[in-house]
Amino acid sequence: MPRRLCSSAAYPPALPAIAAYRSPDTRLELPREPLAPSAWREVVQGAWRHRVTGALAAAVHDGAMAATDAQRREAVAQHRTAQLRVLFLERELAAIVTRLARAGVPTRVLKGPAYARLDYADPALRSFHDIDLLVRPDDLGRAADTMRAAGYRRTLAEPRPGFDRRFDKGMTLVPPAGYELDIHRTFVLGPWGVLVDIDELWHDNGERLVVAGRPVTPLTTLSLPYRLLHACYHAALGDWPLRLGSLRDVAELLRRVEDPAGSAGSPGGSDVARTTRAIAGRWGVEAVLAAAIADATRLLGLPTTGPLSSWAWAYVPSKRAETWLALHTHENKTFAAQALATVRVLPRWRDKLAYVHALALPNRDYTDGRHRSWLRRFSYAVRQARQGRAAG
Repeated sequence: MPRRLCSSAAYPPALPAIAAYRSPDTRLELPREPLAPSAWREVVQGAWRHRVTGALAAAVHDGAMAATDAQRREAVAQHRTAQLRVLFLERELAAIVTRLARAGVPTRVLKGPAYARLDYADPALRSFHDIDLLVRPDDLGRAADTMRAAGYRRTLAEPRPGFDRRFDKGMTLVPPAGYELDIHRTFVLGPWGVLVDIDELWHDNGERLVVAGRPVTPLTTLSLPYRLLHACYHAALGDWPLRLGSLRDVAELLRRVEDPAGSAGSPGGSDVARTTRAIAGRWGVEAVLAAAIADATRLLGLPTTGPLSSWAWAYVPSKRAETWLALHTHENKTFAAQALATVRVLPRWRDKLAYVHALALPNRDYTDGRHRSWLRRFSYAVRQARQGRAAG
């Protein structure tokens, strides 16, 4: 089953160019005349959904994108709303990390706050709507208990005891304030998540991060090569159509990695590029790295002359890698199809049996409100697996 390429036609006109705004050397052009009301509405809604409200506000504010006075005010207002949410979430992030640290749970900050503060020239270009943290597998239970004691509720129960620690991506918790706190064990569900070397992530010293002033507990994120790999995971295996904000993350990190002069506090660009490829090679995830970089440069109109981008465009994935990528590149992708692929890559037979047993015969609190019987659950799983394996 071939991996499906995401077309620029999947987005409202001008949105890819907006997402690429202020990226050096982008070939995409912004509108030179104000958009019609219906087209503008699609762009505004798309900018929020794709996390590029900052780029839209900057483009119209700088005069790079033609807009009416009303459109300019709306873009700025939407961006202000997004940034107020960011400021609130950064304060929450500092408090959460401090609470978990006091409970003996070390963390790594993932995605939005780390990319905005460390990888974007202007943090305001990168908004985010939730909080993502990485914790060690053995700390997942303690992290969940700690946050439940603070009023957070889990959105989905664990299928069987130990499933989170051994197999799952992580868990999602929601506080009374209503946002999502995603506590990760690995980068993604499915076979690509199994291939992540979790121990290696924790052997990495990471990089310090400051948000909300000076939090009581210093925040730590992944170091640059691992941040790029995680950004590629999220871009290539996340939303469909591909989220433009995630592609912009890849582009920003790629710019730092490929910068021949190096980045502040990091080795020279070519060294970081080699390190990133070496990590992907050890894990067997070169296909994810290549796919995300190729998609980001293609859809954002960026040059492909750097060491990683030129490699990505020339890379040819194996048939198995192509099949695994294809599970994520259509509208009807499902967890059931990804779960079937996961079984094949689990290293030991006892892991395979435990994984299948937990999903086939989960605890009642996992199925409450969803499946009335084992037979109905099995029938649903078969339908979902077939749907998720369709080419879309």
